Amino acid sequence: MKFRRLPPLHTLEAFEAAARRLSFKLAAQELHLTPSAISHQIKALETFLGFTLFRRGNRSLELTDGGRAYLAVVHDTLAKLRSGSARVVQRYARANLKISAGPFIASEIIVPALPAFQEAHPDIDVRIDTDLRPIDLLHEDMDVALRFGSGDWKGLAAEQLLQVSAVPVCAPALAPALRRSGPSRLDAVTLIHSSPMPDGWTQWASAAGVVLGTPKRDVWLDSYLAILRAAEQGLGLALGLLPLVQPSITRRRLVTPWPRLRLDIPQGYYLLYRPQDRERPEVLAFRIWLLDLLRSERIIG
Repeated sequence: MKFRRLPPLHTLEAFEAAARRLSFKLAAQELHLTPSAISHQIKALETFLGFTLFRRGNRSLELTDGGRAYLAVVHDTLAKLRSGSARVVQRYARANLKISAGPFIASEIIVPALPAFQEAHPDIDVRIDTDLRPIDLLHEDMDVALRFGSGDWKGLAAEQLLQVSAVPVCAPALAPALRRSGPSRLDAVTLIHSSPMPDGWTQWASAAGVVLGTPKRDVWLDSYLAILRAAEQGLGLALGLLPLVQPSITRRRLVTPWPRLRLDIPQGYYLLYRPQDRERPEVLAFRIWLLDLLRSERIIG
C-alpha cells in the first residue's frame, strides 16, 4: 500500500509523547492537552494507519509490535523535522530566545538587566516563562532554563552559574533584637520556611553549630520570591541565598542579623540547554551575558 496522504502532525506528536511515557495522562501534561484529547488523537491515527498502536489495560499502556515499529519512524521523523525547522528558522527568521526561570531570578536578576542585553543584541527577541512546573527542554518549546539543583539533568548540558550559601535575613527593624538575643531565642519572631526545602532551618542550625530556638510562629511559603518579600515586609526571619540576595542587602531592604552563621549548599544555580544548541548564536549570547551579569558586582556585591 502506497501512502499518498500523511497523518495529521498533531496525531503523530500525541502518539510519540504517549509512547515515550506510556501514559496518556503524562503525554497530555507535556502537550498541554487533556487525556481525552490524547486518546482521541491516538484513535484517529490508528484509524488512519489501519492497525492498533497500544494495548490498553485497566492501569497500563503497552505498545503493540506495530506501535513499536511505528514509534521508531515517528520519533526519527519528528526529530529531523524539529532540527531542520530550527536550522531554517535560525537562518531566515528573527532570532527568538525562550527562557524558563523561577519568579525570583526572573524578576530580580534578569528583567532589571534585560535592557542591556537587548541593546547589545537588538536582533534577538526574548520571552521569559516563570511557570514553576518542570520544563522538559528535550521535548518542549523552550530554549534554555535556569534551575536550582545538583547539576544532573539527563540529556541536557548543565552549566553552573553560581554556588550559593544560606544566611538568615530579615527586615532592618527586626535585626537589633535578633542580634541581642541570638538564634536560640526566637520566641518573639516568626520563622519563614520554604515548602520545597522543609529542613532548611534545621540544616542551617546544624551547619552553624547553634541551637535553634522555638519561634513565636511558623509560616510556610512555596516560592523563594514570596519568602524574601515576606521578610522584607517584616513578617519574620527567612533564609536568603547568597549571592542572589545580595542586592536586597545592599539596598537595605534586608539585613543579616548573624552574617557569619551561614550554610554552604552543595546545589547551585545552573543554566540548562540542549547540547546541540551550545553554539546556537542566541543561546551563546545569552550564556555569555548571563555569566557576566551574575559574576559582576551588581550581584555578588
